[in-house]
Amino acid sequence: MKKEHQSLLENGTWDLIEPPAGKKVLRGKWVFKLKRGPNGEIIRYKARWVVRGFEQEEGVNYNETFAAVVKPMSYKALFAFAAAMDYEIEQMDVVTAFLYGPIDEEIYVEQPTRLSDGSTRVCKLNKALYGLKQSPRIWFNTLASFLDEIGFTPLNADLSVFRRGGMFITVYVDDLLIFRLSKNNV
Repeated sequence: MKKEHQSLLENGTWDLIEPPAGKKVLRGKWVFKLKRGPNGEIIRYKARWVVRGFEQEEGVNYNETFAAVVKPMSYKALFAFAAAMDYEIEQMDVVTAFLYGPIDEEIYVEQPTRLSDGSTRVCKLNKALYGLKQSPRIWFNTLASFLDEIGFTPLNADLSVFRRGGMFITVYVDDLLIFRLSKNNV
């Protein structure tokens, strides 16, 4: 819990402020997971501070939600294309993806239980946290903006598939598939 809390602080995820009058303060909770190795042994204990997003009200502390997912026909076509053209495929999971995007609405969350500073201050979010209804949208917009900066453009047929030259990147929330020409053919 301390490691997760420190990471959130270092990332500038929130600013501690006095609770604003008339604003809803969302509750959070700790979610615990065990990361296991190939033989079932415990590799590490993981804790994540998440927002109880089900407490959010549309139009009050969120307006728009969606999670970008590649269409099944798109990845099927890309797999067939990759096989025919000798492309390599790599899978990538973006760790703590939702914490990269700047939040675009006023959201207040209680301080993490057991790790609060003892005051009545609350966290005014600067970055999206897991559990927020708008976190997947914020993450996708952050990723799409980055991919645009490095020359990738979304396909008209599927906005979750990005292309630059002969390389394709598909987005399924925080999982990416990267298709590129095999190193043997470069």
